[in-house]
Amino acid sequence: MFTMFPMEVALTLGVIFFVISWVYPRSLVALPGGEHVDRRRLGTLVWAGIAGPLFVVAVATVTTTIAYSYGFPDPSGFAGWWRRPAPLLAAALVVAVAAVALRGEVLPTPTERAISPRRRWWSFTSPPLLWGTASIAALLALTTTWQIAIGRSAPPGANQFGMAPVESDLPVFMALYGDYGFIPGAGWPNHLPTLIVLLLTAAVFSFTLGADANRAIFARSTAVEVRREREATARLLTLITLGGLAATLGAVWSFTGFIGEIIIMMESHDGSNNYLGGDVAQAVVGTSYQGIAPFMHKGGYLVQGLGVALLLRVTVDTMRSWVGIRSDQRRRASEAREAADSGVNR
Repeated sequence: MFTMFPMEVALTLGVIFFVISWVYPRSLVALPGGEHVDRRRLGTLVWAGIAGPLFVVAVATVTTTIAYSYGFPDPSGFAGWWRRPAPLLAAALVVAVAAVALRGEVLPTPTERAISPRRRWWSFTSPPLLWGTASIAALLALTTTWQIAIGRSAPPGANQFGMAPVESDLPVFMALYGDYGFIPGAGWPNHLPTLIVLLLTAAVFSFTLGADANRAIFARSTAVEVRREREATARLLTLITLGGLAATLGAVWSFTGFIGEIIIMMESHDGSNNYLGGDVAQAVVGTSYQGIAPFMHKGGYLVQGLGVALLLRVTVDTMRSWVGIRSDQRRRASEAREAADSGVNR
């Protein structure tokens, strides 16, 4: 199956994990309903919860397909700089567009406004969900910072190992033990864009939730209605951001794990070309993290697939919630008509 649908492509494991996720049938999304719900906000959440995750999944699928099909050889040493952060950037774009749409809500006039305290941006976000998102973001920041730190330039005439020779003076290499060779894929040209996108996403995410948490409310609105709307908004945008983070973290881990697995066999045939020294005839030389590289490589695919599965669940669960709200609206309308007809008949 993985020959036709390679696990390197985000959608493959994403669909598998999505199917498995239905052992937990409870919906992850609960759109705000009721008679006094803001229809513009509801419409924004519906399109953001359906089209937004699908957009992120499409970006993740396209970029991983390109990496799988055309990622090698890479003569520049950093051709994938834009592919890995692309899903996270797509999620940030969805949140930003939702923020603009939410600003279009009808606001109360000064005489209609309720007095409410200034709230922090995370006030309406589920703490476990927020901590999970922060943990994934921290792992992504740690990984990219580490890969930037180990990047270096290869000296002239150095041994290069990988899919293709790289001619570059940029710090896109990491050294094997003892500087016996250099492998492209590290350094700021490869990973700084991901770190920048992560910081941009954090800024957009916190600004959007902060603006929504402190949006003016009508005095006639009840605290329960306001909290329901703001919590539903924060939860949906957090889930989309979490899915984008997981997809990008998986892409970064699978790539860094792949290059970290590279090992070389060095042989000494005579004393004039003895790189190893002494009487050693053969030795295997790898990267500084070759012990954990296989787990990062394969684990990256799993994390990537989990992110895509989460986004697919958000899409389906948003549809389920929207269908439930529409059914409830039709039921109330039918009851109102029946009550009106019975009043006329009396």
